[in-house]
Amino acid sequence: MPKTSPSKQSTTAPRPVPPDAVRVWRGFRLDTLTSSEFLTALGTIFIPVTVQLQRLYFLTAYLPTVLPTSKPAGVPDEIALVFYEKQQSYTDTSKIVAGRAYSSLHKTVFAFPASLSGFPVLLGPTVSLDQPYFLFQNAVDWQQGFTKVFVGVRPESVSVSDFVAKLTAFLQKEQKQPATGLDGAIACVSSQYVVYWEHWQTEAQSLQGSISDLQQLATSVLLQHHTRQAVNPSLTDHYEGLSNVEGKSYNTTWKE
Repeated sequence: MPKTSPSKQSTTAPRPVPPDAVRVWRGFRLDTLTSSEFLTALGTIFIPVTVQLQRLYFLTAYLPTVLPTSKPAGVPDEIALVFYEKQQSYTDTSKIVAGRAYSSLHKTVFAFPASLSGFPVLLGPTVSLDQPYFLFQNAVDWQQGFTKVFVGVRPESVSVSDFVAKLTAFLQKEQKQPATGLDGAIACVSSQYVVYWEHWQTEAQSLQGSISDLQQLATSVLLQHHTRQAVNPSLTDHYEGLSNVEGKSYNTTWKE
């Protein structure tokens, strides 16, 4: 069995990875947890342990978003982009005890099979429901630069087919005519909602983007940028984790 050696590389140096080397997560709260219990578990356990464990196995960037508890039904409670050096790095974690333990931890806070995770594929002429897509094929370091995220819900007056068609047209336009500085974009469309992330080289360039136009196609639940959030990477330090995570998007950082 091939072995996966723990990564000792600091995340301060640029680490661009292929656009398909990311798990696109859409998580729904476990019904047995109250909203308060769920938020506490995310901030004090789940988000920090993702950094602490997965950084050992080639995690390069982790960008979680905790949706407001007032979100419409059918919209995920938490979404995230979880980047690895390559797809195989993530796949190999199933061969490691700590990797399997991390996978099992999801079931303590998230409902299955409602919660979904998958690798994106290159956007083509059509969009399939619940399949993540990337728009550009260049390697990007998503921990650096500037990232925005949009979450929107399908208006009741719009059919699923029209919802998908209009979003497909938006994504294809972005793909064919990207604004200067837009070098990464990932999207996932379901029958009820859309999630869309875009990565910019600089914050100033992001002001020329079209992400706000999505509010004309889907009722906005959240539109914001990811803020830098340091996470203690030590598995042995006394560390309380994060507080007040509701409605926030983080771009986690850590140092060896």
